[in-house]
Amino acid sequence: MRVLSLDKAAELPKDSVRWALAFTSDSEDVDRILRLPFPTFGITSHGGVFTSKGYVRGTYLLVSERDDEVNARSYLVGGNVHTIEEPLRDVARDILENFGLPDMVMIFPTLGLEERVVRTLDDAFSRKVRIFGGTAADNDFSGDWWTFANGRKANSGVSVVAFKSPNPILSTFHAGYILTKRSGVITRASHPEGGGTTIYEIDGKPAAQVYASWLKERGFDIGDVLEKGGIIPFEIAGLNPIARVYGDDIVVSHVFEVLPKENALSVLSHINEGERVYHATATESFLVSRTAVTVRKSLKEMLSIIGGVLIYCAGCIAPISGRLDEIAKIYGKMVKGAPFVGAATYGEQGSLIVEGRIMNFHANQMIHTVLFTKER
Repeated sequence: MRVLSLDKAAELPKDSVRWALAFTSDSEDVDRILRLPFPTFGITSHGGVFTSKGYVRGTYLLVSERDDEVNARSYLVGGNVHTIEEPLRDVARDILENFGLPDMVMIFPTLGLEERVVRTLDDAFSRKVRIFGGTAADNDFSGDWWTFANGRKANSGVSVVAFKSPNPILSTFHAGYILTKRSGVITRASHPEGGGTTIYEIDGKPAAQVYASWLKERGFDIGDVLEKGGIIPFEIAGLNPIARVYGDDIVVSHVFEVLPKENALSVLSHINEGERVYHATATESFLVSRTAVTVRKSLKEMLSIIGGVLIYCAGCIAPISGRLDEIAKIYGKMVKGAPFVGAATYGEQGSLIVEGRIMNFHANQMIHTVLFTKER
């Protein structure tokens, strides 16, 4: 595998490439990506793309060549929350009939579709397949995000890629936050049509006030937002998600907005009534160093990494905006100089092994990696 700019990738002969994964911070490049003569899939990324050069603007592709032995079968499904499930089931059926049970499925949904995509594919594959991916992003939250595959793009939809290889495809889904002692049970919540969760009460108390009290104990004040409502500053929210515990792992959710009329919180992933949530926290250094932990958890001896994919939450970028090149440098060192690309996403999808079984999630403020390998 190798990483190329869009201009360099466009010069490659069609027959030399198995597939290419493209991340771009420039939505105007998407139509050029669609014209590439080999199977290409990916999403738009927030602000830049992680490469060995750092966190850089532009379009970069992880290109799989013929001798890599990593096969991929890609699809684009356009749709909304009402229409996405049936075509996704058709995609899963086609994968099973014409490709076989994949080693991994990578998804690139748009905002609000993540839970339905994960749930539908999880059911279709009988919870036997790891699902990893990231939500398409833009640079200013204006909605100029795109997912694409097979010469087509969608502003609302998902690209789905099934992978198979004779060599292990490694993966890790990691939070990188520390649980505090502050927690509570969701006692009233609803799930808006556009995705996520509105949390009205924690332990029977107004959720926004509970969260604000948790933040206050860490020295963060959101009094103005609590009174007037609105988006919680990313510099605060990025360091203070809420988390759920699964075995030895945690899955975190971005507390996005205060709804003042209801004294409620808008959270960008699905949480059910009756679940216990914890106030999780991190420092800037934690959000940078978790890159190394994520790769280290994936690595196995006697395997050579031939390519890597990094998914990093865009909501965590604000607190560490001056250290994004450092993340790319750490990741490059951990994968021992192997080619890699990474995207900053509006949501992260990944897999954990809980009590011996695969559990696939949509979450926020996470980091994950996929590593393609060969035996040494």
